[in-house]
Amino acid sequence: MKYIICIGTLTTTTALLANLFAVPQSDGFVTLQSAAKHKRIAPDVGRLHADILESTSQEPRVNSTNTSPNSRSNNNYDPSEAVIRLLEETHQVERDRVVGFEELPLVESEPSEGTTYSAADNIVRDLDGNSLSKEYFANAMGIANVDSYVCRDAFRDFMSNACRVHLLPGGETAFYKRIHFESLDHAKEKLKTAPFKLYRDAQSYQVVASFLSSSACQLMKEKTGVCIPELYDVRSEPDYDDPIKSKFSFLFQDFSPADGWYQEWLLDDIESCEAALSTLAKIHAFFWNGSDFWKENKDAAAELEASVWKSGSYVQPTAQGEHQWKKVASEWATKKLRFETELSSKDYWDDLGERLQSVAEDCGKFAHPFAYDDDSVFGDEYQKYRTFTHGDPKQANLLFHRNTSTNKSSKAKPSSKLQLGLIDFQWSGFGLAATDIAHFLTSAVHADMLVGDGEEFLMRYYYDELQKYLVEFGACRTSEEALQHYSYDTYVDQYEIAVLDLCRLVIAYTWSRFTEPVEKADREGCARTMNKTSYNKSITNTVWLMTKCDELLTSRGV
Repeated sequence: MKYIICIGTLTTTTALLANLFAVPQSDGFVTLQSAAKHKRIAPDVGRLHADILESTSQEPRVNSTNTSPNSRSNNNYDPSEAVIRLLEETHQVERDRVVGFEELPLVESEPSEGTTYSAADNIVRDLDGNSLSKEYFANAMGIANVDSYVCRDAFRDFMSNACRVHLLPGGETAFYKRIHFESLDHAKEKLKTAPFKLYRDAQSYQVVASFLSSSACQLMKEKTGVCIPELYDVRSEPDYDDPIKSKFSFLFQDFSPADGWYQEWLLDDIESCEAALSTLAKIHAFFWNGSDFWKENKDAAAELEASVWKSGSYVQPTAQGEHQWKKVASEWATKKLRFETELSSKDYWDDLGERLQSVAEDCGKFAHPFAYDDDSVFGDEYQKYRTFTHGDPKQANLLFHRNTSTNKSSKAKPSSKLQLGLIDFQWSGFGLAATDIAHFLTSAVHADMLVGDGEEFLMRYYYDELQKYLVEFGACRTSEEALQHYSYDTYVDQYEIAVLDLCRLVIAYTWSRFTEPVEKADREGCARTMNKTSYNKSITNTVWLMTKCDELLTSRGV
C-alpha cells in the first residue's frame, strides 16, 4: 500500500512560496497524514534523513531496548517523530503546532461518502474530484520512478487553491494549483455582484495556459534568460455560458524555498528593485513592436496575438468595468475616512476624489490604448510603443533567488547575482511598458524606496535598461535611434498617466480590501498580508500614493 504525507498550513498561495513555516500564525495548523511505517518516507526534497529511511526490503526495527530518541532501533520508535524533527530543522516548525498524525492511503478514485481528508489532499485532485495518481506526476514531469508523493501545505487564495507536491523517492517538487469556481466563496460572491468578472476570470486562466505553452514564451525565455516557471500540465474546462461551472488545474515548475527562492513583503532595497526592473525591461524590449521577434517568428507572433489579452493589465477599465471611474468621488468621500489620521491634514483631503474623477476616464484610455476597437481614437500614435506586458507585476508575483558563481581558476570571492522569477500571467497582454512599470512601482515597492529621489532613480534605471535591450533585441538599430524612438519625456508622461489610472482603481475598488495596516517590522503581520498590494496594507505607501496623485493632478492644472 502506498501513502501520502500531507502537511498543511492555510494561508495564501504566495505565502507558500515565501516559506512561511517560520512565521507563527494564529489560524495556522499542521497535520501529518503519513506512511508512518512505510519504507520510503522522505519528507523533505534533497534531504533524505537517516532516521526515517530504510532499505527497500525492510521495515523499521523494533527489537532493541535502545532509548535514544535518534535511534531507529528504539522499540518505541515512531517515524512521525523523525518527520517532525526533520521539519523542525529545515523549516523551524514548532513541535506543538503538529496536531494530528494518521495514515491515509493514496486514493485513486472518488472518495466514499463520509471520508474526510486534509486540506492538502482536498486540493491534489483532478477536475472531477479524483485524487491524482503517482502516474499523473510521472507522466507530466517526465520522471521514470515515482512511488508516492508528499503534499506539504495547502494554501487558499480568493480565486484558487494550491499546494507543493514532493515526489518520492527522488524528491522532485512541483506546484499544483486547482481552480473550481463553484467551490470558491469569492467566485460565488462575484456571480451575485459582478458576473462579468467571473466570465473575465475564466478567460484569464485560459490566458495563463496559452501564454506559458506558447512558442513566444519559450523563445523569450531562451533569448532573454528571464525566469518563468515551466507549465508541466494544464487541464481546462471553461464554461462561458455559465462561468461559475468553470474548472482549471495547473502543474507548474516549483520555485521552492528549499531551492533558495523567496519573496519579499514589499521590495525595500535597491538590488531587488533593479532585478525586477531589469527583467521587465527585457520582456518589454523583446516583444516591442518591430523587434526581431516580430520580424523572424511569424507563426509564434500570430500564436501570441491569439493567446493573450488584446489589452493586458488587471487595472485596465474594460477588465474592471468601464464605468468604474464614475465612482471615484463618492468612494473617496467614504474610504478616505479609514486614513483620517494620516490624510486629513493634507490639502487634497476634501477634493482629491472629484479632481481625479474629472480626468479618470481619459486616463484609462491613454494608459491602455489597445483596449478599444476604434483605432481612430489613437491612430498609429501608440502602435510603435506596443509591447507585451505582464499586467499584474505586484510583489506577490515576484520571487527572488541568489545565484552564486565561482571561478575555480581565480582566487576572487564567489560572485552572486539576484535573479527574479515571474509568476501569474492571468492579466498579460498588449499594452504600454510604462503602464506596467507604474503598476510595479505603486504596488510592489515600499514607499521608503520612492520618497525623495527614489522614484526618479528607479524610473531612470528601468529606462536605461529598456534602451539597452531595445537595441539588443532588434527594435532599434542603435542607442541613438532608441533614444529618439522612445524619449524619456514620453516615457515619463505615459508613466504618470498610468499612475493616475491606478489611483482610480485603488479608490473606487481595491481599498475595500485594506483591512489591516501593517509595516515591514511586523513579521507576523507581513505573513498575513503577503499577497496584498502595497496600497492595501501599508499606510506609508497609501500616503505616498495619494500625495503623488495630488501632485500629478496639480501639475496638469486639475
